[in-house]
Amino acid sequence: MSPRILKYATCLSCLIALTLLLFNVYYFFIRREVGFSFYIDHVFSPTKDKVLMSPEYRDQVDQYEYFNQKLKVAADVVFIGDSLTKRFDVQEYFPGHFVLNRGICSDTTVGLLKRLDRNLNNLKINKLFLLIGYNDLQYRGNAEVVANITLILERMRAKKIYLQTLLPVDAKKGDINLRIKEMNDNLRKLCSYKGIEYIDLYGHLKDEKGGLSEKYLMDGIHLNGAGYRLWKELVEGKL
Repeated sequence: MSPRILKYATCLSCLIALTLLLFNVYYFFIRREVGFSFYIDHVFSPTKDKVLMSPEYRDQVDQYEYFNQKLKVAADVVFIGDSLTKRFDVQEYFPGHFVLNRGICSDTTVGLLKRLDRNLNNLKINKLFLLIGYNDLQYRGNAEVVANITLILERMRAKKIYLQTLLPVDAKKGDINLRIKEMNDNLRKLCSYKGIEYIDLYGHLKDEKGGLSEKYLMDGIHLNGAGYRLWKELVEGKL
């Protein structure tokens, strides 16, 4: 290879390498709006709750924060939690009240702890309904979930807080339902100790096998319309 061709090949290789470097800096740092610490933390302390990294989740947190900042009056009622809450069309079910829904699909106790100040504590709230914990079951044990819910209850700001039980799931998931029953028992004790009102959705939605009754079952986890109508009946007297 002649020196001239070698020179051109070297320049081309450098140009390609520089292009790749700039692309990686843009894609992994600028576009994702993170620094080196993000990747260092990700290696040594990987995030269990993958949903917290999704653009959809981060955007929903951002939108709720914006809505809260624009709100100039107190909210009568706020529901907060995961997809079960997100799918609860509270404004339609409770037309006589000023009700806000701050649920996010796939949320966990860790996610809710992180977004409390942005999505909840920047509101003036009369009554607050919490349901969270199901999505944690794939990441952490019952004791840790209950500990996180305890922290959430301590950090929430509202005149009145209601803790709603985790819901049963398809009866085929017997091991999950056993964990849910145990966690609800612990949450009942927690509410009794802290003087927080406990709403037993679980007991009204389960069948004789301890799973979610087929009358209220949509996909094995989420409620159908009949399930939401029952949920509405169980809480509307407290609004």
